[in-house]
Amino acid sequence: MLTISNLRIDPRIEREARALAASGYEVVVIGPDPRQTPDEEAGVDWGDGVSFDWVPWQAISYTMHWPGLIGQQLYDRARQHKAFAYHGHDIFTAFVGLSVARVTGSHLVCDFHEWGSENVKWNAAEEQWQPYPTSWKMPMRAVERLALRRASAVITVCDSIADDMAKELGGGRRPSIIRNVPELAQEPTRQYPPLKEQLGLADDTFVLLWQGGTGPTRMIEPIIESLAYAPGCTFVIRGPSLEIYGDAYVELARKRGVDDRLVLLDAVPSRDVVAAGRGADAGIWTLPDLCKNFRYALPNKIFEYLASGLPILVADYPEARKVAVGQKVGLTFDPYSPQSIADAINALVADHEALARMTEQTSTALGLLDANVEWEKVVKIYDGLPLSPRAAG
Repeated sequence: MLTISNLRIDPRIEREARALAASGYEVVVIGPDPRQTPDEEAGVDWGDGVSFDWVPWQAISYTMHWPGLIGQQLYDRARQHKAFAYHGHDIFTAFVGLSVARVTGSHLVCDFHEWGSENVKWNAAEEQWQPYPTSWKMPMRAVERLALRRASAVITVCDSIADDMAKELGGGRRPSIIRNVPELAQEPTRQYPPLKEQLGLADDTFVLLWQGGTGPTRMIEPIIESLAYAPGCTFVIRGPSLEIYGDAYVELARKRGVDDRLVLLDAVPSRDVVAAGRGADAGIWTLPDLCKNFRYALPNKIFEYLASGLPILVADYPEARKVAVGQKVGLTFDPYSPQSIADAINALVADHEALARMTEQTSTALGLLDANVEWEKVVKIYDGLPLSPRAAG
C-alpha cells in the first residue's frame, strides 16, 4: 500500500489493511514516518499481517509542487518490494503506483478516497480554499484516466463520484464502491453521560451537535447565524482546533445575539465520538459547494451521528441527501442560507412526532450500513484478481 497520509489518523487505510490481513494477505504499508524522533513509538499497530515501511516526510514533499504526482522516493521504496499488487491511496500515489506496477508486472489497485482533480487547493495569497486551477487539474485528470484504463481495479467512496468518473474519464469503466462506513461499535475510552446532562441543560432543550473538524471550509458560520431564526435551539460544537477558531465563532454568535446558545467543547478521541454524541437531539453536517468532491461527500460524521441515535440535518448534496431523506432519518438545507438551516431546525423542534420517528429510524438505517460488509468488499476485489504470478521481480 502506498500513501502520503499520517497513518495515525487515517482509518480508511487501516480498515482496508486489517480486512486484507484477516483474510490471509500480507500487507506492507509504505508511508511517511509519523515519529518525530528515532526513539519515539510510531503509535501505529494494525495487528498481525500488517507491517510498515516508513519513508521520511521529505519523500512526500512532491505533492506540494506541480504537478503533485511524481514521487520518486516513494517509487524507489515500492520497487524494493516484490508485490502481488500495489495499492495506491488517492491521486497523489496513483502515478507512482501505475509506474511501479508497469515495471514489475504487478497488479495495481487505485483507491480514490476523494476525487483528486475535483478537489480544492489552498490559495495562500487569498487565504482561502479554491478548486484546483487548470494547470493542476489537467495532469490529475490525465492520471485518473490512465488509472481507469490500466489499473487492475479502481475503487472510490460513493456512487456519485463513480458515475461521473465513468462518464467523464473512464470511457464507461465504473469504479467499485467502498463507502467510508466507520466501525461504530468500538468501546469508548470512558463512559459519557447524555450530552444534555454533560452540559447541565434541561431535557426539553433542543440540542444540535456539530462533532468534527472546525475552521475554513467547514461552513459552521451559517449554522451559528441560523440560531437567530431558531430560538429554540442550542448549538454545540465539539471538535479540534477550537483554540484557533473558537473565538471567531463566539464573536459571530455575540454579534447575532445568540452567544448564550452556542457551546464549544473540546474534541474527544475518535473511538469516543459515538458515545459522546448521545443525548443530543440532532447532528448537523455541511460543506461549501466549491467542487464535486465536496458536493459528493459522504463523511464519517453522518454515520457517527446515526450510531449515536441522532437524526441528521445535512447540506442538500446528493450522497448526504440519499441517507437523510432516502433513509428517513433527517432533513436537508441550503448550506449558504442561515434561514434555510433554521427552517430545518425549526421543523424538528416543532414536530416532536417526526423527530421521534427519525430517531427510531436511525437503527434501521444503520442496519443497512454495516462496516464489516463494506470492508469485506476490498477482500473480494483482491480475491478476484488473477492468481498467476506476474511480478518481474
